[in-house]
Amino acid sequence: MRILLVIEPSGGGSGRHVVDLARALIGSGHQVSLIWSPRRAESWFEAAVAALPLHADERVPMRRSVGPWDVAALHTLNRLIARLGPFEIVHGHSAKAGALVRLAHAPGAAKIYTPHALPMMDPANLTTIVAGAAEALLARSGDAVIAVSEEEAVVARRWGLGGHRLHVVPNGLAAPPANDRLAARQALGVPEDALVIGFVGRLCAQKDPIRFAHAVRRANAIDPRITGVMIGDGDLASAVRTAGGDALCLLGSRDAGPLMAGFDLFAMTSRYEADSYAMIEAAALGLPIVCTDVGGIGRLIQAGARIDRLPVDASPDHLAEAMHAALASRVVPLPIAPGLLSASRMADQTVRIYRDAFARRRLGG
Repeated sequence: MRILLVIEPSGGGSGRHVVDLARALIGSGHQVSLIWSPRRAESWFEAAVAALPLHADERVPMRRSVGPWDVAALHTLNRLIARLGPFEIVHGHSAKAGALVRLAHAPGAAKIYTPHALPMMDPANLTTIVAGAAEALLARSGDAVIAVSEEEAVVARRWGLGGHRLHVVPNGLAAPPANDRLAARQALGVPEDALVIGFVGRLCAQKDPIRFAHAVRRANAIDPRITGVMIGDGDLASAVRTAGGDALCLLGSRDAGPLMAGFDLFAMTSRYEADSYAMIEAAALGLPIVCTDVGGIGRLIQAGARIDRLPVDASPDHLAEAMHAALASRVVPLPIAPGLLSASRMADQTVRIYRDAFARRRLGG
C-alpha cells in the first residue's frame, strides 16, 4: 500500500510509535512517506527518521495550539499530498496532525487518526467539551480512529467516536528492552544496596513529576536506601529537583532503554496516559510497577505484569506507602512474553484496519 504518516509532536511516545510503525510497514513491503513537524522534534526522532528508507521525508511546521498558522500548515500539507501521492492511506498521529489530515484534500485515500491520548482524557482540561465536540465533528471526515488502549477507546465512545470506525491497537516494542542489570546499575552510579525507584518521561504537568519527587522523598524518610532516578527533561525540572532534594537524581534527557534494568521499581504519576511506552518496557523487564490509574494498565495486568494501581489523584503519602510496600514485597514478577507487546503485531493490526478502511472508501463509505 502507498501510505503517508503525518505527526506533529515528533518525539515522545507518539514519535516512537510512528518510527516503529513506519519501519515495520516498510519491512512488510509497503511504500511509506512521512511528514513531520520540526517545531517540537527530539534529536533521537530526527536521527531515527533519517535512518528509515522512506519514499519521502518532508517537514511541515505544525504547532500544538490552535491558531491561524493552521491554515498555512493545511495548505502545505495539501500541496505535499498532491505532489507525493496518490496515497491509499493518510494516517495522522496526535490531535493536531489528526485534525489536519482529516481536513486535507487527499483524493481516494482513507483517512486514519491515532490520537495517542485523546485530549478529553485529561481530567484537568478546562476545554474538554470544546475538544470533544471538535473530535466528534472531525470524526465524520475520517475513515477510522485507532485508540492505543481500551481505556482510551472508552473515552472515544463516550464522545461519539465509536461504531465500526473505532479500533484498538496497543503500542508495541520493536525489540525487547536491554536487561543487563549490572551494566545499568553502573551507568546509574547508585550504591550497591540502593533501592531505585525509576521515572521515565517528560517533566511536564501531564506526568506530574513533582508529585513523584515528593513521594520519593517521603519513601526515603521511611527507608534511607530508597532513591529516585528520573530520566527526562522539561519545564518543571527545577521544581522537581527542589521537591525531591537529596533523595532524587535527575539524569535529564537520555536513552532510558539501557538504564531501566537498573531500577528496582518503576513508578508513574501521570494525570492521564493512553498507553505509556515506558510502562510497557518496565512490564517487559518484569519490574514491579506503582502507577496512577491511567490507560494501558488493564492489558499489562492481564498479560501478567505486577501493577499497584492507585487513584489518579493519589497523594504523595499514598504513593510513598505503595512504593515502600512494593519494594518490601518478596514477590518477583516475570517478564511478559515479547510477542504480546511487539511492534510487528501492532503493525499487522494497523494494516488490517488500513485495508478495511480503504475498501470501504472505494465502495463509498
